[in-house]
Amino acid sequence: MHLLTLGLNHNTAPVEVRERLAFAEGDQPDSLRRLREQYGMTEAAILSTCNRSEIYAASEESHFEGVQAYLSEHHALDVGHIEPCLYRHTDADAATHLFRVASGIDSLVIGESQILKQVREALEMSQSTGSARLVINEVFQRALHVGKRARSETDIGRGRLSVATAAVELAGQIFDRLDDRRALLIGAGEMMELAAQYLVEAGLTQFTVANRTIERAQELANRFDGDAVSLDALEGCLTQADIVISSTAAPDFVITEQAVRAAMSGRRGRPLFLIDIAVPRDIDPTIRDVDNIFLFDMDNLESVVAANRSEREGEIQRVQTIVDEELGDFLHWFNSLSAGPLIKALRQQAAELQGDELGRWQGKLSHLSDNDRQLVESILRGYANKLLHQPLVQIRDLANREDGYIRLDTVRRLFDLDESQDEKSS
Repeated sequence: MHLLTLGLNHNTAPVEVRERLAFAEGDQPDSLRRLREQYGMTEAAILSTCNRSEIYAASEESHFEGVQAYLSEHHALDVGHIEPCLYRHTDADAATHLFRVASGIDSLVIGESQILKQVREALEMSQSTGSARLVINEVFQRALHVGKRARSETDIGRGRLSVATAAVELAGQIFDRLDDRRALLIGAGEMMELAAQYLVEAGLTQFTVANRTIERAQELANRFDGDAVSLDALEGCLTQADIVISSTAAPDFVITEQAVRAAMSGRRGRPLFLIDIAVPRDIDPTIRDVDNIFLFDMDNLESVVAANRSEREGEIQRVQTIVDEELGDFLHWFNSLSAGPLIKALRQQAAELQGDELGRWQGKLSHLSDNDRQLVESILRGYANKLLHQPLVQIRDLANREDGYIRLDTVRRLFDLDESQDEKSS
């Protein structure tokens, strides 16, 4: 069994590529089912956030053809066109990557608080569809443990860190003060809750929450003494706002160029600053061509989070030590999965060879009595057991090594077990 990861993130792909490979939450159950039933994966999980889209899979094969084919089919794109943006990890590297993700050191905002919850939700989605059985369940559970250790044993998560934090910090850089500004928050999810909280703490008192479900918008607005509107009232809100922060799960643009141009006609030249932290993006990027419009997206937050990374450089290494410790324990478990079937296959091969040899000499042994025939079989069986003893001891030892999965694969190839199994099944 192999553990595979295929994906991209903020380090390898710009937002216009990341949004093309984002998985909507409603699509994930069907995606997981198809990965198993049509594309050869034994297990699967999908981690899709504003900064990454990743498929984790357990498969008998160590290649990525099935995962890549599904990615291409689901998103209706030629994966070859975005090849430089994709990373592929196998076995130990795949586990290491997930552990780093869950611990927050692979995030745009180092140590962010949301990623651990997103990893847990990815596991729960996989479990609910029957896609997390043995390997995926184990590696994700261990990743969650790594994330918890990272936050309890280091200062990687010190303070309230998130993309929403970075967005509010950017707003603070744009304006000298926020207490005389009005903000428009589009969306009413966790990210907008954090943005509202940070804005209020920064001194902003005037804001409106716009959401497709007005009841949810009202609920969030009431918590911070703001106003609530439906998305149908966006144009009027754009006319009044100074800062817009948007994060929804909408598949299409929530703010279009037409809506912005209409709103700007009533602003009398006042600039409008928009921060789009959604993937796929909520705001049409062509509005950058409109006068007095300043649009920032996820990729523009790099300058804000650079200082965050610098402050936590020492903590990153401490977290990496935890990742390495937990990886050793996981690989001990993971390698043992390969040792059992390998030992069984080796014993089966020896038994088949023994049977073949007895068959070849059947004619010349016909004069033997039953007792003598049993003696010959016993001698052959004893010889095979002695011949296999040391290899079996070594296989059990190799399973406990960090690179055991590689060494066990070498043993499998040495005894031609894969080919033998293929021939038997055909």
